Amino acid sequence: MTFTKLIKGALAGAVALSFAGVAQADDFPSRGIEFVAGYGPGGGHDTMLRAMAKIIQNNDLSEVPINVVNKPGGSSAVALGYLNSHKGDGHFLMSATSSFITTPLTSNIGLDYTNFTPIARLGVDPELLVVNASGPYKTLDDIAKADKVLNVGGTGTGTIENIVTIKLAEALGKKLNYIPFQGDGEVVSALLSNQVDFTITNTGPVGDFIKTGRFNALAISTEKRVELFPDVPTFIEQGYDINLSLFRGVVAAGDIGDTEKAYLLKMVKAMSETKEWQENYIQPNSVVPDFLGPDEFAEYLKGMNDVYKASLTNLGIIK
Repeated sequence: MTFTKLIKGALAGAVALSFAGVAQADDFPSRGIEFVAGYGPGGGHDTMLRAMAKIIQNNDLSEVPINVVNKPGGSSAVALGYLNSHKGDGHFLMSATSSFITTPLTSNIGLDYTNFTPIARLGVDPELLVVNASGPYKTLDDIAKADKVLNVGGTGTGTIENIVTIKLAEALGKKLNYIPFQGDGEVVSALLSNQVDFTITNTGPVGDFIKTGRFNALAISTEKRVELFPDVPTFIEQGYDINLSLFRGVVAAGDIGDTEKAYLLKMVKAMSETKEWQENYIQPNSVVPDFLGPDEFAEYLKGMNDVYKASLTNLGIIK
């Protein structure tokens, strides 16, 4: 075969592959879509994705089946590796919360948030500063003026509760003694028995105690007040620049095409606007709906990565 024929054959093959790629993109999705949970069945990732899958299918928001798969291990490291192995394929959508940022920062997995395609942030779990209603602290100003080192309860070192406590200590210009507990139940028990002066916690574990008057929430970590707790002022409106929440979103594999990205965004956004999503997921889980599309979510992830990196370095968890 002559060199000219080889070149013509290669060009013809390239053109054929190009058309095949276009056809494949236009035909997306060509098979079922996998929703990938980074933790086991019953966990927060799994619960969110199964609620999403049910609503999407009940409302015919996808023409192909949705299958939830669990890839637990390494605080989502296994799921991150699994999704990355499908780079360029839009048939995979993974839940993303704080571990999407913290696991790459604290583990040598060779991946970070930039290796994936942000699709949407669906909502946030705000952090509340909560006191025992029978205690001496009635306002955030009371805490600021306390003449002793206050004990603060939260779940684990390096968590969003720990980071909010660090930011609060910096904003107040005073030392706070953060005490990490094994879970939300222990944090609540410690506040009930006055083992800690206050807690930094998400809304779920303390919502009922606030409603019954046993706990008071003095501040919330969102930019604006939220409908769930309309009487709780933000840190910001009280003069403290703290706007940090646990986020809940979904990301796709890296390097997917525009057609795949647009399809996934349309599907997820339509799902988030249904009544079922509000009643069956948002409200029962005390999540504040706060939708961000791909570009805004990408910027948000960059900002969160910077915050976590600085705070985890401060804690000595990463160098």
